[in-house]
Amino acid sequence: MGLFTDWKARRAAEQQAREATRWVVIDTETSGLDMVNDRLIALAGVAVDVSGRQPCVRVADSFEVVLACPPDLQLDEVARRNILLHGVGRGEQRGGLELRDGLLRLREWMAGAPCLAFHAKFDATMLDRASRSELGHPWPEPWLDLAVLARVLHPDLPHRHLDDWLTHFQLDVGQRHRASSDAWATAELLQCLWPAWMGGEKPLAPWAQAQQWLEARRWVGAS
Repeated sequence: MGLFTDWKARRAAEQQAREATRWVVIDTETSGLDMVNDRLIALAGVAVDVSGRQPCVRVADSFEVVLACPPDLQLDEVARRNILLHGVGRGEQRGGLELRDGLLRLREWMAGAPCLAFHAKFDATMLDRASRSELGHPWPEPWLDLAVLARVLHPDLPHRHLDDWLTHFQLDVGQRHRASSDAWATAELLQCLWPAWMGGEKPLAPWAQAQQWLEARRWVGAS
């Protein structure tokens, strides 16, 4: 896929996102935080209907898959610590789907919906790298980062981590650092942010409004 084709696909996806009423909250579990060398371990998502006054998290419209690890992969100390964090053990990974199959299933479930995540740059980069490698094209759907938007909407609060926001809004999550659980928690955070997101007179649709805030934030160089 050439650069011009990439650009056209991204422009079309951005336009579709502005009109979409089904958004998907995505979370990934990985073997580490190195976006160049670490690998995807699990993919999960939950759909949110934003057609009404308040986002509705669709319990039945969700996705989760564990990915297979290479059979010759050595389980070093870093990998052991990560397993303790995300809870996806070596046996579960051995029985997982091949990366290409997992990506194809995720994309089928997404059906072109725009993506949200907390610290979206990490998930977006990992999925884009995998998509280019396994499917031969970049990740086309646009992303919104709820970590940044939460700070835009509540600039008086010092919170930076997802756990901080969950505590602030008194959201109880059963198992953190499991992809499906984290996706659900992020979707609930979206619901809590919605009153500030949609409050007042805003001529733009919710996705376009968020993009405008993020663009303004980049221009002023906010952290």
